[in-house]
Order: sequence, then C-alpha cells, then structure tokens
Amino acid sequence: MRHPRTLVSGHGPATTLTTAAGGTPASVLLDFGREVGGVPNLDIIAVTGSPTITIVTSEARQYIRTPASTTVAAAVPAGTTRVPLASAANLEAGNTITFGTGADAVTRTITGFDPAAKTVDLDSGLPRDLAAGTPVTTSPGAPSSDESRGLAGVGGPDTLQPTGPGRLNGGFHGGFRFALVTVSSPGSVSLSSAGVDFQAYRATPADYRGWFLSSDDQLNRMWYSGAYTLQMNLKAPGLNGLADARIYDGAKRDRSIWTGDLLVQGPTAISTLGDVGADYLRSSLDVLLAKQRADGAFPGSPDFAKRTSPEGSPLFYSNNYSGYGARAFIDYYRYTGDKAYITSVLPALRRELAYNDSFRTADNLVVSNDRDYWQATQTGEVTKYSIDYYILLREMAWLERAVGSASAAEGYDATADAIKTAVMTKLWNPQLGAYPQSSTNPGVLVGDANALALQYGFVPAGQEGRVLAAIRTLWTPYGAIMGPGLKDPTGHTIEPFANGMETAGRFAVGDTGGALELMRRTWGPMVDPANPLYTGAFWEFKNSDGGVNRATASLAHGWAASPTVQLTEQVLGVAPVGPGYQSWRIQPRPAELKWSAGSVPTAFGDIEVSWSSEQKAGRFALTARTPAGTSGVIAVPVTRGADVSVNGRTVWRDGRGTALGATESGGYVLLTVPGGEYRVAVR
Repeated sequence: MRHPRTLVSGHGPATTLTTAAGGTPASVLLDFGREVGGVPNLDIIAVTGSPTITIVTSEARQYIRTPASTTVAAAVPAGTTRVPLASAANLEAGNTITFGTGADAVTRTITGFDPAAKTVDLDSGLPRDLAAGTPVTTSPGAPSSDESRGLAGVGGPDTLQPTGPGRLNGGFHGGFRFALVTVSSPGSVSLSSAGVDFQAYRATPADYRGWFLSSDDQLNRMWYSGAYTLQMNLKAPGLNGLADARIYDGAKRDRSIWTGDLLVQGPTAISTLGDVGADYLRSSLDVLLAKQRADGAFPGSPDFAKRTSPEGSPLFYSNNYSGYGARAFIDYYRYTGDKAYITSVLPALRRELAYNDSFRTADNLVVSNDRDYWQATQTGEVTKYSIDYYILLREMAWLERAVGSASAAEGYDATADAIKTAVMTKLWNPQLGAYPQSSTNPGVLVGDANALALQYGFVPAGQEGRVLAAIRTLWTPYGAIMGPGLKDPTGHTIEPFANGMETAGRFAVGDTGGALELMRRTWGPMVDPANPLYTGAFWEFKNSDGGVNRATASLAHGWAASPTVQLTEQVLGVAPVGPGYQSWRIQPRPAELKWSAGSVPTAFGDIEVSWSSEQKAGRFALTARTPAGTSGVIAVPVTRGADVSVNGRTVWRDGRGTALGATESGGYVLLTVPGGEYRVAVR
C-alpha cells in the first residue's frame, strides 16, 4: 500500500492498494474516532486488473478481524503443503497459521486456500505428521463484521467490484467506529478519499434544546455521550425502507424499538432535542401501539427480528417489558404535556394494566416466571417485578388524575399500597439488610430491586443506610454487578441499565456522593478516549473485567444513557412535576461540585438554571429563569443558621420562613414560586 495518510489529510498522492496473486491482501483501516453510522464510500481514481474490494465495519478495533479456529480434517504426513481443514472460515493469505499447541506447535504462513474444498496452502512443508483433529488457529485473522444481520436486518461485509473511476458506495451500517477496506483479489485500486454518508441524527450545537455543564469535565463528557448515544439510535423517516421515525435500542444491534430502553431514551431524547426528540418517541410508541395484543400486552420489542423484512416482527418478551411500554407512554406525556395524544391512547394503557394485574397473586405480589432485561427466567415472587408493577400503578394513577378518572386513580393507588405492604412484609431479609432476588432465592442479594426500593420508598424506615451498604458490596472498579451468581446467559455481569437504577436510588435518599462515584466507575471508562472500546457513546453492558465478551456487543446503546437525564434532573436539579413542566422542581444536589449550568426545553419555554457552591464557606447561589404560566418549587441546600434571600429579599432566617411559603426539609429550604426569574442566595 502507498500513501495511506492521504485518506486522512485529504490531499497528496492517491492512496494505492495492490494485491498480488498469492500475496497478502492489501488493506487500510479507517478510524473515524467515534461512533458513526451510514454508508461508507470510496472515491476511486484508478483501477488496474479486476480487483474485488471488501469493506467490513466494527465498533471496536479488536473485532475488525476474526482469527480462524478449526481443526485438521484428516491426518497428513510431514512435508505436506496443502492441509484439509474442518472449516475454511476466517482464513486470509498472509496470515500466520498454527497447528497444535505448546511445544509441539507448528507455525507456517498461508499462501492460499480453497473455501469449497476447505483446504489451506502453506509457504513450506510441514516438519512432522499432523493427526486428524489437531487444533488450528490463525493470526491476525480475516476481515470480519461485528454486526448481527438477522436482528439488525442490515450490515455485514460489503463486496464491491470497481470498474473505473468514481464513487463506490458500500451498504448501510448502523453503528461503527472502524472500517477495514481490503483489496481481496488480485488487482490495484487508487483512492483519493474515503468517508461515510452519515445517516443517524447528526445534531449540531443549534439542535441541542437542552444542555448541561459543570465544574467536572468527566460528568460533562458523560452528559454529551449519553445525548450522542441517543442520536446514534435515531432512525430517520424513510431510512431502511421504513417511512416512520424510530428510536432503536442500539446503533448496530438490535436496531429495534425496546420498551425498557425507551424508559431511558424517551426522557433523554426530549430533554436534549426538545420537539425533535418528542416526535421520535411518539412515532416509536405508535409502532408499539400497533402491535398490542388483544389481552392488552405490549411486545417488549414491536419490530425485533428483521431477517425477512425491515419492518421486523414483534417479540412478546415478558409481562415486565409490557409494563415498561405503558410507562414509556406516560413519560411522553410527562415531558411533553401532549394531552391529545395521551388521551387517545389511555384505553390501550388501561388494557395493558389489566394484563399486568393478571400476574398479581392473592398475596399482592407478582409471580410470572418471566424474564427481565438480563434475559434469565426468574421464578417465585420476584422482588423487582412487584416493585415494577407498583411503579406502573403509581404512574397510571398520576395519569388518570391528569386526563382520566379520579376514581380509577384511587383504585390504582390502593392496589399499589397493598403491593408495597406485601413487599415490605414478605420479602425484606433482615439478615441481608436488604431485599433478596425472590422468594425462590431469599438469600441472594440483587442490586436492581434494592435500587428501586430506595427510589420508591420501599425500604423500612431507618434501614436506608443498610441497603446502601449492602448493594455497595456489589461494586467493582467497573460498576456494580447484578448480584452474586447472577449474570446474563451471554456472560455479562455489569448492566448500565441497572446501574442507572442504583444511581437514581442513591440520589433519591440523599447519597449524591455515592451516586456520582458509581457513575464514574460505570460510565467513566466509556468516556475515556484512551479506552480501546471508546466510541463516544455508551455501551450495552460490561463483563467482570470492564470489557465486553463478544463482537456483537453494542457500544452505542440507549438504555445506558441514564447519566444524561440524571445529571440534568439531579445535579443541575431541573425535573418535571406536572405534564410538560407546567409544574416543576429545581433542586440541585451539588456534592463536591463547584458549579453547574444548563437548560431544559419545555412545552412552555426553556427552564434555565445555574448555581455555584462554596461548601466550606456555607454559601450557595442559584439563578433560575422559568416560563410564564408555570409554577414550581425551588429547593436550595442549607446548613443550620443559614439565611436565604430571593432577588435580594430575605425569605428564610433563624430557622423560619418569612415569604414564598419557605419551609425546610432534608437539608433544603423549599420555596414555592410562579414562573419568573429568581436569584437565590444562601449564606
């Protein structure tokens, strides 16, 4: 290969790749520096011979080639230069091939192979006999794709036949950082440039309707990585033969709508992209609604398997994921205030709730023997499943009071109260100081159920510290594992989806320091450009050593984007209370941070907040600009003896409120205010 850097610099002599018969195929590896998605292209200025070009893509460099792993198919004598193999997959001329292991290993160079006959040619004869079944490996391996075409419906290797100058386009690839271009048959190709027709959502600074900054650059990178992950998951209208817009779970895999993922993706889309994000979420919910079963169940994914059609087919994954779907509709209303839409789908949500209620036993606990986000079937009275149903009931009660029936809301609340009592009475394990996985596994500590218990008030009074300590035992340097002995059947043990539940639970009970520390462990490595798995986006999962364990692992996966919304709602402190932020709450949790600033789009206009904190001096200052026609609570952290003023007027002094309904709770002074501009000072 000659002049490869022309493809990076954009000027200079053409990059020329030449492959000779029997020689190592010429190739060039393109690194886009971060996740991209779309159609790779090559600008060709000259072709010699009849070369074949292959393009393979990968999110991680380690998966751009796959070594062969096979065996000798039949015994061969010493001196042999052509060896039969059980498989010819992942062979490439020029690769090193090794027969056997240890001290008896024999190493040669591949000069050619016949895929049909499953034979490989060597540069010199073997020094000894090889028995049938002798293990065979190669290095570095042949070009390979990390995509799963049966699920994504797109991708895989591109095989192209250039005939002359011009632009040569590959196929669509939903998410990748690396592209390996290989001249895989004899011939020569000269290139003036290479690139990609980007076909995810490419947000410019002007497209960000919400933003976040703070005194901590790592947290800032997390916020924007989560936003970018979401953008990589957006399928534009018309792309891949589908007229509608969709929020997919992953950029490269599964490229399907998933209800659990939408619980993170929906709020992220709206809080970062405003109306654009809302449109993508509503369109995705329409796809989900169209696949609702007669018994009320929503599919976990309405468009899962795409082997035969880009439209996909629904996967009715579990009752838990069905409930997640209903909650995604409610989230849409909470963040947008779109009353017409939510009213139109309310009957469908009521049917789904009735379906979920069919799994509630006479003891008011959920028993479904079903799966959750980590795929394994869970039996008995599963703590998390009962809490998840409780959350759905509370969400539906909130919705009914806003647009439906107050009496229905009262019934949902009564059922939720009964579930909460049952969980606290029957599933709390005093020896663990926490909740177990289930009645079937009463001694198994799990992170997700306890995280939700903290967030939604299930922990017995005074036991919050024990639960926080218990689930901290599940932490590793790379994030929290699911629990002792629990892992997805495919091998991963650390789920960012579940770690987001824990950070939310820690924020809810005031453990801001613990929440931020877990964020740093789980997501910190993902935003480190020096990490070999860095894509500028968030990963689907990790294994126990902080990496991933298979090529098809998604490295731009929306369910991992919880830091974006949590940094906005918990650290900056802006969260919706009423639909579309008609009422809101501004409650910063500064921890060790010195300042934060940001903006949140709402149906009534932007909410802009900035604050600074001097903990040692006992000073805190906040500025908030909130839309007319809204109202809310501003909560500022105080210590004993602090004075609080708003726009220069004292509203809290000597432990008593003097204006704006000022009260104190949990180390905060709470101020009830209409929309407007406020400068709050604590000293």
